[in-house]
Amino acid sequence: METYFEHALALDTSGPACSLALQTGGQVFFRHEVGARIHNQRLLALLDELFREAMLAPRGLDLVLVTVGPGAFTGLRIGTAAAQALAYAAGAPVLCLSSLEALALSAVRVLPADAPASLDVLVDARMDEVYRARFAVANGVVRRTGEDEIVAIDTLLEAPASTQSWVALGDAVALPRLAPWVATAALQLPELLVDARALLPLALTRPPGSAALAVPRYLEGQTRWQPAAKGTSAS
Repeated sequence: METYFEHALALDTSGPACSLALQTGGQVFFRHEVGARIHNQRLLALLDELFREAMLAPRGLDLVLVTVGPGAFTGLRIGTAAAQALAYAAGAPVLCLSSLEALALSAVRVLPADAPASLDVLVDARMDEVYRARFAVANGVVRRTGEDEIVAIDTLLEAPASTQSWVALGDAVALPRLAPWVATAALQLPELLVDARALLPLALTRPPGSAALAVPRYLEGQTRWQPAAKGTSAS
């Protein structure tokens, strides 16, 4: 059974952008800024602008959606702290999302209709590693075909890329070492960032959980980030 949330805020600070989308009264209000130290310098101001434009008090929220990782350490801490504070103040639940899935959802908004249905999300984790997750798209719906993982670039290069037509997205696509590996992709989107508007539809399909779940989740080797146990709101 679908649950309708009239006032929902989606928030992403997992990468180099602050991306915010507020759905209220049948409208979606949006803020998206990119820059150095953008999260600690602009997040609160952007939230204030968003609520003022929507003429909604933060306490009026009835759902907060937030990406919890993997991603930038500082950005995730700031974003999840803000999500927790807003949710606790409003008495609202939180829907926690993988930042890699959020990128896949954002890609669907910009991909051409004839784009391949297979998506490989590759995000630079530094230290010659990448965060990776794979998805399939059918009729605009994104479905996981692989869990979030951290992979050494050397390990990735040892295995051939997909033999099917596929899309490579995420900033790691632009890494010189990965150039031969991603060259087989039908489409490359290294500059794609999470668009918070792409997260809002999940409010209709997934159950949220407690605000206490809104904490950063990282991947280290095989344990830096792990999805929450079945029945919680993380994905």
